[in-house]
Amino acid sequence: MKMTIVIDTDDPNGISDALKITQIMDSKYGSHPHSRKESFGKIEFIKIIRQFMKESIKHLHDEESNQVKDIDDMTNLRNAKRFADRLWQSKL
Repeated sequence: MKMTIVIDTDDPNGISDALKITQIMDSKYGSHPHSRKESFGKIEFIKIIRQFMKESIKHLHDEESNQVKDIDDMTNLRNAKRFADRLWQSKL
């Protein structure tokens, strides 16, 4: 199926409707990675936070690890990103 969408820049509602149509088409027929949604429940989210805390403490006490050198490194963006990247890759 081929479809052409014409967008009138003077019609804000039309622009929103065109976006909705393309999102519906993408979710039904698209096979791109961006069309996938990750979701989890509250309990799983709490378990993930606990896992992050445990891993950060483990790296803090491990003298060979450079990830968490002191208590301030536990909350830095780099440490959180490393954990999030590992978690995201395991969910793929």
